[in-house]
Amino acid sequence: MSRRMLLVAVLAVMVALPMLSWPVLAHHGTALWSKDEIELKGTVVEYFWRNPHVLIMWNVKDDKGNVVEWTGELASPESLMADGGMTKDTLKPGDEVIMYVRAAKSGSPHSVVDQIKRGDGSMVLLYSRQGGGTQEERDARDKAREATGKPTN
Repeated sequence: MSRRMLLVAVLAVMVALPMLSWPVLAHHGTALWSKDEIELKGTVVEYFWRNPHVLIMWNVKDDKGNVVEWTGELASPESLMADGGMTKDTLKPGDEVIMYVRAAKSGSPHSVVDQIKRGDGSMVLLYSRQGGGTQEERDARDKAREATGKPTN
């Protein structure tokens, strides 16, 4: 094989190899999460400001009065700063929160977070990119939530 052919082959592999791995680099979807949104009131236990996703852990009392620790996944720190103005200091342990989430289909206390309010009702995050949905769906949920005061599907 000539040097020229070897150089062309090496360049072709260098260009083709990354294209073949693109599906492997794709980010996860929302298949793990319910499409129905629920409201959970509780108290922040931990707030992890890190990549690739910000995580929130908070305690919620269930129907029987038992404390259940929930975990909520948000978008990246960069997205949260750009979209909602959140920072690593926005939430801290002990903060009362109202979380609008899509719970895990498995029934475990894990979720993807759509919206966060403080216990007094003030907005912390209007929408998380991680929660998904089109702008029309978000607008419809907002209108329904304002009209009824309850989370919507």
